Amino acid sequence: MSQSRILNAAEASRRHGALAGTYAAAILHADPLADAAVEALHPFHGRWWPMVLKALEEGIAAVPDAPPELAALIASLPPEPKPEEWEKMARGSAAIGRAGDSAGLVLQCASLMIDYWSPPAMKPLVMTGTLQQQTIHRLTQTNAWWIELHRPGGLHSQQDGYKTTVHVRLIHAFVRRMIRGSAAWNRAAWGEPINQADLFFQVVGFSKLMVDSLQRMGYRFTAEEKEGYFLFWRHTAALLGVEKALLPSVNETDCGRYWDLWMLTNPGPDADGIALAGTTLETVAGVGSPSAAMRGFQLWLLRGATYWLLGHDVSQKLRVPWTAASFLLPLVYKPAVWVSEAFTKWRGVDHGQAAARAIRKLALGNAALGVVPEGTHVVSAPERLEALAKYKPGAPAS
Repeated sequence: MSQSRILNAAEASRRHGALAGTYAAAILHADPLADAAVEALHPFHGRWWPMVLKALEEGIAAVPDAPPELAALIASLPPEPKPEEWEKMARGSAAIGRAGDSAGLVLQCASLMIDYWSPPAMKPLVMTGTLQQQTIHRLTQTNAWWIELHRPGGLHSQQDGYKTTVHVRLIHAFVRRMIRGSAAWNRAAWGEPINQADLFFQVVGFSKLMVDSLQRMGYRFTAEEKEGYFLFWRHTAALLGVEKALLPSVNETDCGRYWDLWMLTNPGPDADGIALAGTTLETVAGVGSPSAAMRGFQLWLLRGATYWLLGHDVSQKLRVPWTAASFLLPLVYKPAVWVSEAFTKWRGVDHGQAAARAIRKLALGNAALGVVPEGTHVVSAPERLEALAKYKPGAPAS
């Protein structure tokens, strides 16, 4: 157990019992299958992703020079859900997907912002310069991955959402390889880079926090839709490499408990997290090169949305400047959502149709930025993939 990054351990155990111990142990767990695969793939440099993509699309036998470690990773991917599970997942995904731009706002102001709360979890982003140097790329790439996942049938094995999720998993492993070889990582203090506990919390941000935030905005979900959405993220989590022992906890109750564990045991944002929170909102406000006045207005709204969705205490500790938009947004947003939902229902448009239309609109918005392509290249630009593969580790960390 990595004690130095776990605060209030006794209180965590009192509140959450065995889940607290599972969380603490997961800080020292990475993803051995993916790590072994990237170690075998890195000599292929820029060819590694086309090789993996072909193996996913045509089977490992179609790639005669594929290393056995890649074959082992692909063989370990979760089995196809049963037809009734696909139906539940489709209903859950459509219920969230229909929110469209609202879901995009949650991603920008809540699901991604909360990552900055934990300094140890933030270390890989800080050490690789991912956000400081390429903020807009990271944000739009995450949005693009979310879009691919939420397209109708996006999680089916031949769809880009599925393949891109495997891509994310391998990028995580390449980043771990770089960090471990840098001699700058303190495993005793921080656990493994991009460890199981931090990865699971990202799933919480994309599932529980998304559902809660959209409900705060005025969207209504049935118990069946929420159950289907957590099932959707349980399958996605398995593709991302979340351990089997943690997968049953991808449900509304346990994700809520995990949120409490995270806030209780992590020390809160440091200077890097605070800086990145500010950079994120400023970057989003500047997308599309708006006028200075429009950029200022958008930043005012985004800061207010962060207070609305993450709460005053979290936003204050992230040093997000307070704006009156945090009061005004609920007054305007919720009635607008209720009217829109009622009109959609009156027109007889089901959630699946509404979701498909909203996802298409989000994809067009991303494409208009000219930053992120669609399909299976949304995670990382080719030159970054090449740099990850060519990286040569230095002396091992002590």
